[in-house]
Amino acid sequence: MRTLKLAASLSAALLTQACGGSATEEPSRLVTSTAALTTAVSRGCTFTLTYKEVMPPFPPTYVPVVTRQASATCPWDAGSVELPGGYSVPQLSLAANDLGVAVSYTHKYSPSGSSGTWLEIRHVAPDTLSVVRSVTIAAHVDYRPTSVNGELFILADGTTLKVRGEKGGVIPGETGSGPYYTATFPDFFTSTTAPTVTASTAPEPSGVGTWSLTGALASARAAHTATLLNGTGDVLVVGGTTAEVFNPYSNVSTPTAAPLSAHERHTATALSSSKVLVAGGGLGTGPLTWLDSAEVYDQTTGTWTAVAPMATPRGNHTATLLDSGKVLAVGGGSTDGETNTAELFDPATHTWSPAASAPTASSSHTATLLYSGKVLVTGGILYPFGTLQSAREYDPSTNTWTALPPMNRARGNHVAVRLYSGKVLVAGGGPEQVEFYDPYSSTPWTLGPTLYSGGQVISATMLYSGEVLLTHSNGYASLYDPSADAWMSAGALNAPLTGHAATLLHSGQVLVTGGTTFASAVTTVQRYTR
Repeated sequence: MRTLKLAASLSAALLTQACGGSATEEPSRLVTSTAALTTAVSRGCTFTLTYKEVMPPFPPTYVPVVTRQASATCPWDAGSVELPGGYSVPQLSLAANDLGVAVSYTHKYSPSGSSGTWLEIRHVAPDTLSVVRSVTIAAHVDYRPTSVNGELFILADGTTLKVRGEKGGVIPGETGSGPYYTATFPDFFTSTTAPTVTASTAPEPSGVGTWSLTGALASARAAHTATLLNGTGDVLVVGGTTAEVFNPYSNVSTPTAAPLSAHERHTATALSSSKVLVAGGGLGTGPLTWLDSAEVYDQTTGTWTAVAPMATPRGNHTATLLDSGKVLAVGGGSTDGETNTAELFDPATHTWSPAASAPTASSSHTATLLYSGKVLVTGGILYPFGTLQSAREYDPSTNTWTALPPMNRARGNHVAVRLYSGKVLVAGGGPEQVEFYDPYSSTPWTLGPTLYSGGQVISATMLYSGEVLLTHSNGYASLYDPSADAWMSAGALNAPLTGHAATLLHSGQVLVTGGTTFASAVTTVQRYTR
């Protein structure tokens, strides 16, 4: 399950509870389901939580729907129940066991921009689909409604429901302080006991997998690159005027030779020769000076070698290692704004050659190598138009670009990962809706399960299992399971972090280095173990 995104505002209602009807009969065996954010099992039946958009009238309302699926193990027919709708896309969570089904959703009670958003929690009876218990969690600042979100968990005792999320103000009765909270309901399915609410300054670690602090960088960094060195399994970290090599086996980071040029917003690409190409970037705080310089790091000697400069200065661009061993650099911010130029680096000659220009200029887009050898480029930012919805594909064999059907959502500063199936998962960049690109389909774009990020998506890493780990700026992490087409919570980093870098290690763990928290770059190194 996934921690939900902090909504724009919250309701004027205080923490309220209502109880109606009788609790479902307690079975002899409790089976807690933690399969996914919006799917769980109760008494042999699979329950899902979705929403539907209702329009007219305008603005539309969004109505949560709990659905019971018919199956050989379910003693009741298929059915569904609708819950009260609100004026923003609800952020959903579901947890269940044989005592009942618990659902939560954010609820914006008015279309007004100043109205609040509360978190609604319901106990739904598995057999009748009636609402047995209703709870509203709200927060305020000086009596003004703010925002609350949350996700649900049933603890190991099978009777305690825990809510974990973020809030924009104070929840009545809370202890502690900070923007994160937990609300614990003892005997949620069989009583009306009020929750214990605890606020904190950092998210509570939980979910599948574990996070651990493992050493520190030699220098505090953010907006850097961290590249796996194929020969040794070490990680080359580059940013600004310095570089270092982190050893994930000893958890020690050692400064290495400084790059020949300072680099920020650059790319770092591991070459087949076990060397790393660092190209472009920007310097300064605005207006930026974009760089055309490129250099290669040799892990065997710990030295840098200058190579031919790119034809176009660029930063916030992409650099993709092709099947041929060459590197395709596309787009980025440049001297006269975003560029659509592309060029190819040949590691054998250390030179760049022109490639066909992309159909659209952009920066902060993604570029993903497909099994066909082609490169999928999605979204990006183009001033003054903002984020882009377009998609395009480069074919190295013909040096040509093809405009593709656009994505369902405009995205910039997002992430994209090729799955084992050949599909490409695209997430973040503004929308919470995830989508997939299928290169084998005539209708290539399809929407996937909603990702309640709770912050900007910073990184996406596919694990050896085929699952995809996403990290977010608010410190939370998410794990996508392609076999279930579902998101799960992957716990939390040690603090909210923007500008960090994530690297898949030879061990299968994911190393997260640096980043910025509370406006300061950090030396933190932590790793995720599934």
